[in-house]
Amino acid sequence: MKRFPKMTAGILALCALCALTGCQGQDLPASSQVSEVSAESEPVLEAESLTEEEARALVTERLPLDFEGTYTLTLNDAARKWNGRTYFHFLIENEQITFETSVLVDEENGQIFTYYPDGSAYAPEDDPFCQAGGAEEEQGQSESDETVLDWAGSYVSESGVTLSIELQDTSSFEFTLVDPNGNGYEYQVARSTGSGTAESTTIEDATITFRKDGENILVEAEGSLPPGFAPDGTYAPAE
Repeated sequence: MKRFPKMTAGILALCALCALTGCQGQDLPASSQVSEVSAESEPVLEAESLTEEEARALVTERLPLDFEGTYTLTLNDAARKWNGRTYFHFLIENEQITFETSVLVDEENGQIFTYYPDGSAYAPEDDPFCQAGGAEEEQGQSESDETVLDWAGSYVSESGVTLSIELQDTSSFEFTLVDPNGNGYEYQVARSTGSGTAESTTIEDATITFRKDGENILVEAEGSLPPGFAPDGTYAPAE
């Protein structure tokens, strides 16, 4: 049997020891390290929706209005759908009126918008209502708009055109205006312009103006109207 010299055997043993020591000190693969760190530093968090109280608190903190004395927030809808998301919808009121400015709060991320009956919405910092710190100007206009509250009902002109009005809020209403032949408009929207007048907002190529005159309503139309339709005139309450 062939024998290695003692020195050669010693060298072989030393090499084996170095190889073993080197393996024990080698770093783990990068992929193993990342997966371990990710498991510890990126826990999965379940999203929680805001409560009504939390949404209300966000509004009172964000909007520069006196909610402790002058204004109150009233929940109108706890699940208002808008632009594919769900919001808390609050109305802004004082002792006399409900303002046309309302508030939407995203139930998930708490984002706030002021919202209006015509579908427009603003970030609070971009809304003149909030920039003014309240609604002295709008309140003055709304007080003149209170006459709109007396407009709901059915009316008829001397030519037989019928007008029906259903209020939507303090400054807008839905109307149907049809002549005896069935020509005209159904379920359109008009918005108050102050001083006892209102104008249609949903009719294309035409504008219909309404003016309150005692118990009567004066109607004037301009633009492209349906053929043969002539709504101008004085409308008295239908009996």
